[in-house]
Amino acid sequence: MSEDGIERDGLKPGDGVVVTGGGGGFGRAFSKRFGRMGARVAVWDIDAGRGGETVAQVKAAGGEARFYKVDLANAADIEACVAATLADQGAPYCLVNNASVFPRGEVVELSLAAWELTLKVNITAPFLLCKLFGPRMIAEKRGVVINLASGRAVEGAAKGANYAATKAAVLSLTKSLALEWAKHGVRVNAIIPGQSLTAMPLENSTAEEMHAHAKVRNPMGRVGYPDDVAGLAAYLVSADAAYMTGQGVAINGGAVMIP
Repeated sequence: MSEDGIERDGLKPGDGVVVTGGGGGFGRAFSKRFGRMGARVAVWDIDAGRGGETVAQVKAAGGEARFYKVDLANAADIEACVAATLADQGAPYCLVNNASVFPRGEVVELSLAAWELTLKVNITAPFLLCKLFGPRMIAEKRGVVINLASGRAVEGAAKGANYAATKAAVLSLTKSLALEWAKHGVRVNAIIPGQSLTAMPLENSTAEEMHAHAKVRNPMGRVGYPDDVAGLAAYLVSADAAYMTGQGVAINGGAVMIP
């Protein structure tokens, strides 16, 4: 209880956290940060090797984590993984919809299969996860959802209309859920990361090229790192953010200033 008499809820030791794409750059950083905060982390990933390595790193740092193999393009797989996670740790305090895919191509050359895969993983999966975990979080009258958006949602993306469209949808889903769930004590926010040293941008660039570009183009003169974004996620689940919902928070060194 604070001096103004208002109780503010935040992540507590022993709370469950689900991180999709937990084997990747942002997902691994989230998992490790929440593990250090005392959470029981459910690491979801399609790649058992990467997901298992994240679990090992969380445990090596003294945290608690468990791996769940899941294909986020498959609704039945998502439902089964939700059931397994609920059976293991009950309602999560926090759901991090982090996983995404980015098949690249101009609209006239992008296949329908690539478009539909992007929709399934990037926006249908977060919708299903909120729909399935949501009732349990609402019943607990506490919880946080963090959705990963992108600057492409507001800037657009040449050779990436599929990705940009889904990330814009993520922002709208975030705001709509925040309106629906505020009365239940469940907060929903989005993180909008700038260019960071993760696998996705490195598909078409090198770390050296990214560093050189950032020195010239980014106001802070550097690229982002997964730990930068994990720090923001740690704030969003904390009691300090208890009055914050429905927001898309950009963290990009000032490269894009989003109102």
